[in-house]
Parts: sequence; C-alpha cells; structure tokens
Amino acid sequence: MKTLLRIDASARYEGSSSRKLADEVQARWTAAHPGGRVIVRDLAQSPVPHIDGATIAAFYGAPVGEPPPAGVALSDALIAELRAADHLIVSTPLYNQSLPSSLKAWIDHVVRGGHTFVSREGRPVGLLGRTSATVVLARGGVACPELVNDFLTPYLRAILGFVGISRVEVIAVEGTAYDEATRSQRFAAAQAQVEEMFRPARAAPRSGPQADVLRDR
Repeated sequence: MKTLLRIDASARYEGSSSRKLADEVQARWTAAHPGGRVIVRDLAQSPVPHIDGATIAAFYGAPVGEPPPAGVALSDALIAELRAADHLIVSTPLYNQSLPSSLKAWIDHVVRGGHTFVSREGRPVGLLGRTSATVVLARGGVACPELVNDFLTPYLRAILGFVGISRVEVIAVEGTAYDEATRSQRFAAAQAQVEEMFRPARAAPRSGPQADVLRDR
C-alpha cells in the first residue's frame, strides 16, 4: 500500500493558495493510488515546537533521563511518518523570502543522524532515497531573475536532497497578492502543472540539475 505524507505550513486556511493547490495534488495522488494511505501533518493546527537544547543533546548521544526529552519522542513520530511515505507533499507559502518557522521546526526534528541520514567516510548520505516529493509554493509576488527573492526553494531542494529525497517537483503559484484576474490566471497555470505531473505517459526526465522528477513509480 502506497503512503502519502502531506505537510501544510501556511498559517492561513481561508484563501490559502498553497493549501488549495495541495488539495489538488492530493486528490490526483489518491486517484492514482486507490487504497493508498494519506497522512496529514498540519503545522498551523498542530505546531511542532522549536527544537530545544535537551533534544539536540540527546540527538548527539548525551545521556537522557526517564522519560527522555519530549522532543525526542516527537522526532521519532515525525520521522516514522516520513520514512513510511512513498511521496511527500510540502505545502508552504513564501514568508519574507523564506520558509515559515513552523516548517523549519518540522525540518529540525526530521533531519536527524542515524535516522534520515548517516555519515559515511565523513560525508552525509541520505536514507530516504525511495521517497519522492512535490513542493507546492505560494508567493504574493513573482520570481525576479535580477533579484534573489526566494530562499525557500533552493533550501528545500537542498535539505530534502540531504536526507536522500532527490526526486522533487516544485509547483509555484505566483502573484497571489495581485488582482483577481492575475491570481486566477496564475493558479490555472499551476493546476496545469499538476495535471502534467500525473499524465500516465510522461516522458523520461533529462539528466542534470534541471531534471526534477516527482512520480513515485
């Protein structure tokens, strides 16, 4: 049985473009995987606390008492969800050119030595190579080649790759702060990308840094 893990990071519910588009990705995925299991982790409804010193010390092998720090048990649970996933959806807005702190808190609990990556010959090796991912990103403006105004996308690609998730598709809904006509047009373009993702006979990806593959085959 295939498993989908969905992470929602937007603080908004009403009018959230990232949540709305993630709904479509989830619907397409469930249609493609009848009987598949869906796990939803809503970081606005159930925030993951920021990692604390006791938890970090335990991660690095410091003796822990009984019971161990609450962050360790939470990390174990979050990692179990991630390791079970065949496909991951990360649904997030762009806040101040980067990721919401709620999403960073989740990342800090799941990027953990011996669980989602290991060190071999002094180099980190990700353990989640069987998992693919779709990042659904919403931003009020648009990408500007002359100005670096999106630190979220490269960071998510890097940190997902760090734990072995290299098959990543990014779908961005831009211009959400613009007029209604522009928002509708931009959202329709993102919907078209979702439809293309799930076409049965999608062509094989190119090699190289631009080959961002998402299908869990």
